[in-house]
Amino acid sequence: MLIRPVALRILGVLAIATAVHFSVVWAVPRVMMWKLLDSLGQAPGGANGTPAPFLPPLANANARRVVMPNPDLLYGLCALDLEQGAMIVRVDPKLSTYWSIALYSSNSDNFFVLNDREAGQLPVELRISTTPDQPKAIVAPSKKVLLLMRVLVPDRTQGMDALEAARSSLRCSTS
Repeated sequence: MLIRPVALRILGVLAIATAVHFSVVWAVPRVMMWKLLDSLGQAPGGANGTPAPFLPPLANANARRVVMPNPDLLYGLCALDLEQGAMIVRVDPKLSTYWSIALYSSNSDNFFVLNDREAGQLPVELRISTTPDQPKAIVAPSKKVLLLMRVLVPDRTQGMDALEAARSSLRCSTS
């Protein structure tokens, strides 16, 4: 049976559309994370040559660096470059309210979360590496990782100093 030229064109258009769709679905999260990690990597002031954590102000209606930020959360971000080896993350929030640390790979997949319920009131030290041979390391699926810390703001009129101190305790370094 002979396929008509119109049917071949339709199949060709469908094949191209499918290829474009899958290419975009694959590329968009990677490009977004690359841009975000690159912009965070430019932040000055970190210890041992690493960038300092980015601590944006409390979100309002104009805040859009993070898509749809929650106005009830303080954020802290670190761009972790595991190219040269493991990175150490330290935080000592000393809070009785919600806080969390989440790690995202270069394609925006979340691969680790720690929160106040799991850590309690104890200081936290995390070793992030791309190889499982590091003792007690969290193994990252990519060499570029985004750390996102969230601290709940239950009341904007009181206790902000303690919340800022908790968020400011975030340290990301090579040792």
